[in-house]
Amino acid sequence: MAQPTAKKATTEHSPAKKKRGALLVHERLREDIQWLRIEPGSALDEVALARQFEVSRTPIREALLLLSNEGFVQFLQNRTTIVAPLSLFNLSAFTDTLILLSRGMVRAATLQGQADKSTLDAFVADYSNALEQGEDEAAFHVQLEFFRHIASLARNRFLEKYFLEAQDASVRTKLLYFFPHLSGKDRLEAIRRLQSISNAVLAGEADESDAATRDAILFEVDVIQRGLGPRFGHEMTLGPSTRSEEEGA
Repeated sequence: MAQPTAKKATTEHSPAKKKRGALLVHERLREDIQWLRIEPGSALDEVALARQFEVSRTPIREALLLLSNEGFVQFLQNRTTIVAPLSLFNLSAFTDTLILLSRGMVRAATLQGQADKSTLDAFVADYSNALEQGEDEAAFHVQLEFFRHIASLARNRFLEKYFLEAQDASVRTKLLYFFPHLSGKDRLEAIRRLQSISNAVLAGEADESDAATRDAILFEVDVIQRGLGPRFGHEMTLGPSTRSEEEGA
């Protein structure tokens, strides 16, 4: 079983400490699951986790319940807890939701007119440097922070809340099927897409920021679809090659 990164937590002696311990465990496990440090389908043993985090099993159960409510873990009938498998069953519905939330969030941020050029330029520069150096996880962290910052500029706590939840739900899919399948050309295109969103937000062009956000997500979907397709099986020749047949003749 894959183990999460250890993080000390104080043993609880009061309800307040017990809750804090559960939240700390939840935060670390959530991060490890999101960033695939614990693979989908992995079993989560309460005893091992309690030992890992140096807490009792009660905060472990509370943390797992929170993760279950968020869709990150599943409780099986035999009382085993596993990391929720990554399902593509509702991917199209999820993508529609993400696009709508993203477009609304970026449009709202653009209309607020509070974006700072130096801040957005720094995000784009860091994203570009990380992608060009092949540091995909670092690039992804920058991209996530870029959109979290844009969401904060929208000044709409409801839109921000649901957008951030949708963004978090996309992390495992993008780690598995987007960043690993970026070609050199795709990396340049990904940088251009983020730059386009930044430029439109800074210019105060709501329609342009809306379109740039939509197109950026559609670009990611295209890469993901390519990543899900066959890599070589459809191109292999399993029978005698034409050349062999000719030589035999």
